[in-house]
Amino acid sequence: MDFHKFQIRIFSKFNFTMRLRFLSIIFFFLFFTGYCFGATDSQRFETISNEVSKNAFIRDSDTQNLLKELEKNSANHPELVPQYLYWKSFVNYAQGVSDPKINTVIRSKLKFFNEKKYPFENALLLHSLAYNDVIIGNYTDSFTNSLKALVRYKELDNTLFKSRVELLLGVICFRTRNFDISERFYKQSLSPKIPRAECMKAQVNMYCAQAFTKTGIEKAINGMVKLIPAVEKLNDLGVSAVLFLNIGGCYMLENKPELAHSYYQKAMQIGNQIENKSFMTSLLINESVYSLGIGNFRESESYIEKAEKLSQEIGNAEQLSLVYNVKYTIYEKEGSSEKAFTYLKKYNNQKEKILSSSKTIDSYQAYVEAFMASAEKELMISKQKTMLEKRKLTITLISSIFIILLGIALSVILYQKKKQQAFVKESEKEALRKQLAYEKSIQQIQEEKHKEVLDAKVREVTSYSLILSNKNNVLQEILQKAGQSNEKDGNESEQFSDNVVDIVRKNLNTEVESHKFIHHFNEVHPQFFSKLKSICKDLTENNLRMCAYFKMGISMKQVAVILNVSTETVKNARYRLKKKLMLEKDDSLDDFLRNI
Repeated sequence: MDFHKFQIRIFSKFNFTMRLRFLSIIFFFLFFTGYCFGATDSQRFETISNEVSKNAFIRDSDTQNLLKELEKNSANHPELVPQYLYWKSFVNYAQGVSDPKINTVIRSKLKFFNEKKYPFENALLLHSLAYNDVIIGNYTDSFTNSLKALVRYKELDNTLFKSRVELLLGVICFRTRNFDISERFYKQSLSPKIPRAECMKAQVNMYCAQAFTKTGIEKAINGMVKLIPAVEKLNDLGVSAVLFLNIGGCYMLENKPELAHSYYQKAMQIGNQIENKSFMTSLLINESVYSLGIGNFRESESYIEKAEKLSQEIGNAEQLSLVYNVKYTIYEKEGSSEKAFTYLKKYNNQKEKILSSSKTIDSYQAYVEAFMASAEKELMISKQKTMLEKRKLTITLISSIFIILLGIALSVILYQKKKQQAFVKESEKEALRKQLAYEKSIQQIQEEKHKEVLDAKVREVTSYSLILSNKNNVLQEILQKAGQSNEKDGNESEQFSDNVVDIVRKNLNTEVESHKFIHHFNEVHPQFFSKLKSICKDLTENNLRMCAYFKMGISMKQVAVILNVSTETVKNARYRLKKKLMLEKDDSLDDFLRNI
């Protein structure tokens, strides 16, 4: 049977009420189905994100497939785009791969996902920018965006991402030679609420930073060695690889190359099991340094050639600078001055690109010293071989070297001067910012004090009005009782009542009290009476006083008691006030007075 005809038959049998119920059920079913599918997409996205977090460092190909799924999911749910961009940037960072286009996309999304409406998404996008900037060596912007993201995460009380961005800040400070600050950030990132593997990596990095602080290399190595059983129990290849590589590096710093090499070999075994070109590049660089230390130049050169190829392939600026530095050292020790000079120049050019706010790196000075040493060696060799035949060439060479060195020295002096001027300007800006913040805080305190005084005055005026109202009530009651006494007790009672009445009338709403009220009210609302008079010059003192009561929200009945008149009199007074103030019939006198 045709489904459409079947529907017609069903609906023909239902009455109007039953049809409405049926439509309600269908609507609910469609809504519930849509909600379930939406929830399923969100849960699926979170599940894939967790897998990306686990595999980003060790399984690049699998992670790239997972990222494609996240991208498809976010295409149907725009609110998930910041999370997708975060995980893509996280994978790039874990693999040490630069992506020139992604930061442009992230910045375009920041315009929509602003910090007020979307604080978490905004923090994720800033965090993503920081990941990508670290890879290309832009440490200044990376540090700035990481700090902004950290502030957002703290405001949102998001411990997991707060720890992740603190871990990144530790890396940035370590690479810019700010080891004490790096250690502090690593310590702050340690939290029981983050995944165990991430916590272990943070501990390894913290010990590595301690090797360059007052703690010393020996204690740093002991700390990392004690972590080995826990890391092996965790059974995470990524954490194990990082741990063994860093222990080896610390042993090299302690001048124990054989121990360093043994841990490099352990790291190499893991490196062959995982997919991470950035990690393999770091390992090859360290193996090259080890081979160079024991005098095996050929093996050292072989390792560094592989490292250079990998670092160029992934576009990791920091690793490429290390490769050039090691190659310069190899050729310098081999006596290949021309090659050494070429790679020293490459190293300085690369370092210039990634120069951040760190004041511990002075690549220009290293460049000059290395060049002078190389030139002197070349000069000595030239003198020994051709002392007589090539004297003219030697003089020309010395002159050329002197001119080049002079030019470099002048360049360094100019650079240092500009750098110093920039630092002074930045210091002045910082001092100005602090001064403005201080002045703003003082102004805020003064405003709060003024508000407190104003509130006290308001309370005083209100209390005074209430006391006046209560006093008039009491006096009116006394008047009534005095009148009753006069009716009952004769001449003597009449004389007593007259005395009481006379005293009460003298105290009912005296001019002194009226002026006192107006004085207090004027302190709280200093412009009120002057504005009223500018609207209507014919307002009497009694009119102004009544306007003040209405502005305070006192009812007509209370005003009648305070002024010792009837409610009808107050009502008529309101009518006359509206006419004087040129208000329409439908206009509210109370609203008009409150807005003045």
